[in-house]
Amino acid sequence: MSEWISDTPFDPKPARHGEPPQVVVAGQRIFAHRAERLRQLAARLPAMGEFLHFSALLCQAQHRTSLDRVSTVGFDARAWRVAVEQGVPPLTPAALLGSLDWRDDLDALLETLDAILAREGERFAAQRLLLGRLIDVAAQRRLALARRLLDHAPIPRDTRALAPFVGGALQVAWTRLARTLEPLPGRPLAGAEGRCPCCGSAPLASVVQLGRQRSRTRYLHCGLCATEWYFERARCSQCTGTAKLDYIGCEDEQGKRGLALRAECCGECGGGLKLVDREWEADAEPLAEDLASLGLDALLDAEGYARAGFNPLLAFGD
Repeated sequence: MSEWISDTPFDPKPARHGEPPQVVVAGQRIFAHRAERLRQLAARLPAMGEFLHFSALLCQAQHRTSLDRVSTVGFDARAWRVAVEQGVPPLTPAALLGSLDWRDDLDALLETLDAILAREGERFAAQRLLLGRLIDVAAQRRLALARRLLDHAPIPRDTRALAPFVGGALQVAWTRLARTLEPLPGRPLAGAEGRCPCCGSAPLASVVQLGRQRSRTRYLHCGLCATEWYFERARCSQCTGTAKLDYIGCEDEQGKRGLALRAECCGECGGGLKLVDREWEADAEPLAEDLASLGLDALLDAEGYARAGFNPLLAFGD
């Protein structure tokens, strides 16, 4: 029997040879891959260079935290199995936010990121001050901020700058946890196709994949746990409609494509979700491309479409 080798930061092997897997959890290098891609984009897009470089450092800290910290929280595997058998996402934040040790991940993330930023000199001195503020934030305020992020609720102005660090810790905790699921859930049931089968969160974007097992296959990419699940092309992930889809790209004035993505917009529900195409650029990564294309969000808003992607590293106000 031949050994299967992953072509992307995701695995595992599909159930049957030649058939694309329905659900794929993130591998251990997901945050490192994001950091590498963000550095590439920072060099390509000078106007966003500082923001993308800092985001790369945050993802680098997430990678180190995910490797260095081992969760001490145990869960009932039988309850997970029952949830999976019934088609219910077993890792819903509503059920686990109070018991999962994401706060320990947050403390470790802040310490690791502060050390990384210190090596950058004065370049990110303001961001280091924000880390100090978050360290002093009481546990209940941290919890309230996490709840607002997960509920896609507006973040108050006085804590908005702190939200990406909390979101980063939530991603570390849930991505680690999703890798422990056994068996993996199947594709979401009808009516819930646009929600992550592992944690029930909304997708950050959709991605057309590469690789021997998944070439030219489209998946939705979870904003929280980075799980990917199969979703047909030319179909709205919000309402599943197919009749009124439009695609808006981010070309420059010369019509040259700057990023490996476009937005899939639905005239039926008014939602717009970014579509990353790794056939255009093999190194493209959903979260990195999302952060680098905030101008596309502004364009969608001007066209009357609402952003559908969920990115815990982005905090929005009213």
